[in-house]
Amino acid sequence: AGAEITDVAWNSQVPHILASSAANGTVVVWDLRQRKPWCQLRCESNSSSPVSAMAWNPTQGLHMMTASSDDRSPGLKLWDLRSSTTMPLTTLEGHTGGVLSLDWCPHDDTLMMSCGKDNRTLMWDLYSLQAIAEIPNEDPSGGQQQQQQQHQQQQQQQYQPQQSMDSLMYGGGLGTSQQKRYSVKWSPIRRGVVSTCSFDRKVQIHSVVSLATKCGRPPKWMSPGSGVSCGFGGVVASINASQRYVTIDTIVEQPKLVKASSEFEREFHSSTDCITYCHSMAERANDDYESQVWSFMQIMFEMNAREQLLSYLGFDPEAIHQKAMEYTEDGSTVTEDEEPTPPMSNNAESTVKDALLVGNFEAAVECCIRSGNMADALMLASCGGADLWAKTQAEYFARQGSRRPFLSLVSAVVQNQLSELVSSSDPSKWKETLAVLSTYGKSDEFPALCAELGDRLEEAGDFANASLCYMCALNLGKAVKYWKVTLEDANRRFGGMDLLSLQDFVEKVTVFMQALDPSVEVDDEVSELFAEYAKVLANQGLLVEAAKYLKGNTQECMELRDRIYRSRMGQFCTDLIASNPEFPYNYINVGVSRDLYGITVKQSISQTQPEVMQAQMAQPFNEMQQQQQQQQYQQMQYDHQQQTMQHQQQQMQQQTIEQQPESVPPSLPPGWVELVDPSSGQTYYANQNTGESSWDPPAAPAPAPQPAPVHNHPSQPSGITQNYSGEMQQPSPGASVNGTPSKSRATTMKVANKYGDGFVTSASNPQLAERYGNVGTSNPYSDASRPGTAAAALGSNQKKPPVSGTLNPESMSSLSADHKYLSDGLLQIVDALESVANGAMEKKQAMEAQKGVAVFLKTLGRGGVDDDVVNKVSMILSGLQNRDYGMASSVVTSLVSNEWRDHKDWLKGMKFLVQMAAKKL
Repeated sequence: AGAEITDVAWNSQVPHILASSAANGTVVVWDLRQRKPWCQLRCESNSSSPVSAMAWNPTQGLHMMTASSDDRSPGLKLWDLRSSTTMPLTTLEGHTGGVLSLDWCPHDDTLMMSCGKDNRTLMWDLYSLQAIAEIPNEDPSGGQQQQQQQHQQQQQQQYQPQQSMDSLMYGGGLGTSQQKRYSVKWSPIRRGVVSTCSFDRKVQIHSVVSLATKCGRPPKWMSPGSGVSCGFGGVVASINASQRYVTIDTIVEQPKLVKASSEFEREFHSSTDCITYCHSMAERANDDYESQVWSFMQIMFEMNAREQLLSYLGFDPEAIHQKAMEYTEDGSTVTEDEEPTPPMSNNAESTVKDALLVGNFEAAVECCIRSGNMADALMLASCGGADLWAKTQAEYFARQGSRRPFLSLVSAVVQNQLSELVSSSDPSKWKETLAVLSTYGKSDEFPALCAELGDRLEEAGDFANASLCYMCALNLGKAVKYWKVTLEDANRRFGGMDLLSLQDFVEKVTVFMQALDPSVEVDDEVSELFAEYAKVLANQGLLVEAAKYLKGNTQECMELRDRIYRSRMGQFCTDLIASNPEFPYNYINVGVSRDLYGITVKQSISQTQPEVMQAQMAQPFNEMQQQQQQQQYQQMQYDHQQQTMQHQQQQMQQQTIEQQPESVPPSLPPGWVELVDPSSGQTYYANQNTGESSWDPPAAPAPAPQPAPVHNHPSQPSGITQNYSGEMQQPSPGASVNGTPSKSRATTMKVANKYGDGFVTSASNPQLAERYGNVGTSNPYSDASRPGTAAAALGSNQKKPPVSGTLNPESMSSLSADHKYLSDGLLQIVDALESVANGAMEKKQAMEAQKGVAVFLKTLGRGGVDDDVVNKVSMILSGLQNRDYGMASSVVTSLVSNEWRDHKDWLKGMKFLVQMAAKKL
């Protein structure tokens, strides 16, 4: 309309959009392609109020900020071109004089600079819609510069320009001071740098990095363009400025170890046939000792282990029998008709004959021995009774043992002196000795005899073959001694932990333990090596595999077991799910905090006895909102909590009766006890059965735990209000200097606090839409109480108390008549599986199935299973009874996929039940 153009600005996002401001209080947005105005903003109601400056949002092409140089309306107005062209979204008020210049930060769209006639240069935070800092306007120079400035002011006063629009906008009414700034600009390249121009012909450069942090958060240019964070299990989370999402990867640092571990898990753990696996490992062994180790392990799992051991040692009974039947001496064959030459003289023969005539076998045997005819002596002794037979045998072995070495073996076997045979055996012929033990040793004596042979070889320095004998003795502690020495030698050559050698060690020990009783545990040294192996696997992301090798109870094992249990893969670790791991840390009373002067903070109640305070610190109810991990731990340790809480309840009742009888409530519902928080000294109430806690006395029936109230609130200063959600609100950033609040500012501040930032449009704000009459725009936040915040589902997130997995039909909760068939059918199948389970692995699976059935029946008796789930379990039972295992397996798979979160404590056992029934029943 012929008004003077005061400023122009290119749109930050669209290159053909240009905005121009005019002295009549309007801003026209031009579309250069169409060569016509796209829209016009009526920024000032008074046409005599010029728009002195404007700026586009550097990241949002439809947001604009305008300013007026009129002292009557010195505000900054934020516009959203999509919502209204007559009413701004909000107005920033902080200047007392007209605004001469403003500039939007190109590196952080939440920061803005402005300068005005009030001689103030302000930095604005568009999140809080308030000025957060001011660039000082004092001249930092010395006295000489002040004199020069005064001289310049005197010269400038001699020249009086005419009053025009220029003087109104750029200097009219500013007084005598010439230091007032009329322009402010952010550096487009250097972050956190601002330049200002003043009427004293100075251009000043300011660093506002420290001022930008006064908003309570770092400016965006301080945010890293990319970042990475390493987590447990080899997980690495990374961000990139060019991407709007977080990338989560699993980094594998030891690919060879991961490959070897995966092959072991696939070949061994996926199959119950240990014989085939050991045979394949013996064929792939790189040296003779490793081949022997895996061959011995294969023999351990054979049904006829001793016969297989004899064959492996080179003593084939069939071949030996054939060799003996075909034996020839000097090329001739002895026939049955040939008789040996009688060795006895006529005199000796007569004496023997006379002794036999009178029935004196002892004299006849003695004469045969004296004449050197031991064969005849043995024949006659067999007719003279057991004593004569034993005496003659001993004499025979004594006379002939030196000439016939095999007789020492016969003597040991006949006289049951295999232990003496082992102690006197030749270490270099240990295979023959082991074969003797395998052939003649009794079943209950064989392990001990093999261990003695291993000790004999260790004394001779043959540690490798000694470990093989210990394997035959099923002595894990001694068998792994040489394996540990071999691992240490490999580590020494490698210059650190040789992970592939550690993999070989773990494989041998793991397979060897399958042949032992499940109650056998490894020693501390082996458990430490297993823990080191599990730690390496966990760092490669193999958390499920790592959980299988945490055998010990050392602190490192307990910590790693707990971390895996609470990780994203914890639900897939069957060993940890079967029995929740123990919490690895102890709760310690660190005492009461002290102030800076060393004076103990005063408690609101009197101090209780140290024993009671220590018991209270052991409870997991202290500071529930601040220690959520302790809550989870106490859920796992339910039985232990119940005993501890009962003991503490008795102590607390006695203490309160003696010290503070007036603080005891009249009555508490069953299971609730009164406790004292040692950190604050205030009384709270805890339910020893469910783990709930509350600051208020519970009513019958016991309600859900209430959130802890905030104590010791300071008095609210003037200007601070509390909104509908209970959050504290600060005063409006646009409050006037004289303290008189503005109604528009209050409304704007309420909207800004509710929606969290300054970039609020009527399209996304129902209050602004109603206020500005912007009909036709949608409200994307109709289902949430706050934009950008997902509507939280109602309900309690508290965990249910654990259910015991002990199968005791008499002590279980009584089931209704409709569900009785489930109990009878499942228990019948469990009993059948226990009777047919063979081997350690199958027995373990049967125990898991038993636990799953027990937990399911108890949960069903308590009403914790939905009808839909009960119907599916009924289908599983029907499939097992009808031998339709495919249908039963598909139903279990469906339950695991859809109901695992609520019923994982018994679904795992139900899965084992179906798998074992398909194989065994």
